[in-house]
Amino acid sequence: MAYLNKNQLLDIAEKISPHVHRTPLLRSSALNRLTGHQVYLKAELFQKTGSYKPRGMINALSALTAEERGRGVITASAGNAAQGLAYAANLLGVKATVTMPAAASPIKAEATRGYGAEVILHGNARECFAHSLRLAEERGLTFIQSYNNIPLMQGYATLGLEIIEELPVADAILIGVGGGGMLGGITMAAQACGSTTELIGVEPTGAPAMYKSFAEGKPVELDQVSTIADGLAPPSAGPLCYEVVRPRVREIALVSDDDIVAAMLLLMQRCKLYVEPSGAAGLAGLLTSAVTLPPNSTVVCVLSGGNLDPGRLKALLP
Repeated sequence: MAYLNKNQLLDIAEKISPHVHRTPLLRSSALNRLTGHQVYLKAELFQKTGSYKPRGMINALSALTAEERGRGVITASAGNAAQGLAYAANLLGVKATVTMPAAASPIKAEATRGYGAEVILHGNARECFAHSLRLAEERGLTFIQSYNNIPLMQGYATLGLEIIEELPVADAILIGVGGGGMLGGITMAAQACGSTTELIGVEPTGAPAMYKSFAEGKPVELDQVSTIADGLAPPSAGPLCYEVVRPRVREIALVSDDDIVAAMLLLMQRCKLYVEPSGAAGLAGLLTSAVTLPPNSTVVCVLSGGNLDPGRLKALLP
């Protein structure tokens, strides 16, 4: 099923362009030598709010009716979607509320407040999500899920569009996966542009919702998640996301938290890029045996965000 055509994608990109950055596609000779591939890094850590999330949130809020925006909006998020929604809501004059897990990064919570949203800390990821739904009903707010939303993914598709426009010869794009929103958006872009580039999701072993969904042939919900990559730790794969990505994505690979930390440190040391765990998952897949590609492939790793608490980084260092 086609969720987006090329003209619609170009229209969305034009609509959001005054409010987001066209982020750079960087190269690293060090990564080329280490991997045996031609490696490009899509640096979404330089995006507004420090992650790719505003692309989708602006489009998702724009797709609401005036009545839905007027009621105010709410989402549940570990941090990046929270900031993305707060930023988009502030642009469009919409009141925003965000629930975040009690253990969420203080830096992400404070940044979300800085964009004008009310932040409510509550429970673990599953409890936080349920609390967000309760508040939406009690307060009459419009709920915006942080990944399982078609207009949201259509906004994220602009990220894929930029990659395809700048590097149409890419053999593969490696994308960190949580609920599947970013992967869904890039899948939509590939379909809209007629790209034959392989799409590969990379997920933490401690939060393998999309991996298990591919294995079982249906979206699954996890009993628990445990990973340092908080942005890749929703307890379920989005049903809409799964529907979008399953026919087009080559595979979902798994990497450990140690693999993710190694990729983060390499990016900091050799590329001078301050990437959060979620943003380093794609590269972690390439650096390990999790993803196998022909020698000297042209590969893009999406660095989806850079909102890393310095104190947390200290705890992750070997």
